[in-house]
Amino acid sequence: MRFAITLYALVLTMAAFSQEATRPLTKRIIVKTNVLSLIAQRPTITIEKVFSKTFSTEISFVQGKFNNFLFTDHYNYNGFLIRAKKYFTDLDPGKVSPYGALYVGNLKRTIQTAGQVDNSGWIGYPSRDFSANSIRGGGSFGISFIAKNKIIIDGSGSLGYGKYTAYYRPGP
Repeated sequence: MRFAITLYALVLTMAAFSQEATRPLTKRIIVKTNVLSLIAQRPTITIEKVFSKTFSTEISFVQGKFNNFLFTDHYNYNGFLIRAKKYFTDLDPGKVSPYGALYVGNLKRTIQTAGQVDNSGWIGYPSRDFSANSIRGGGSFGISFIAKNKIIIDGSGSLGYGKYTAYYRPGP
């Protein structure tokens, strides 16, 4: 009986000491991806660093490819984005945290479309063979939720401006 009680106490204390205390978010790097990248056929990777409970920055590599989608035969894009987020409430696991953000980045786009006209000649769309680099910037509003199991749900909407810096002409 004494052996069983000792063994029980030993197992109980080992379990209590083996539980690691949760590290604060400010000592972590968050790696995220966009689930909608499955539609764009390529992964998007974001690395976010939380500096305080109300401020973080993130860098994203965005890429995607669509074929035969909305009057476009081929659409391909890739680029980088840097975003600084200011949370309106403390960023804590288990809480919804709205934020405002500013972003800047670049994007290379390639769009190719073979134009078509119907038999009447009245309805159609033009051909496009376009490739260009752009610089973009703007603001975002969104919400972020970090679950207790460390899964992050982050939704945002953005409004910004972009300027094409280089055009690539198609070959003959």
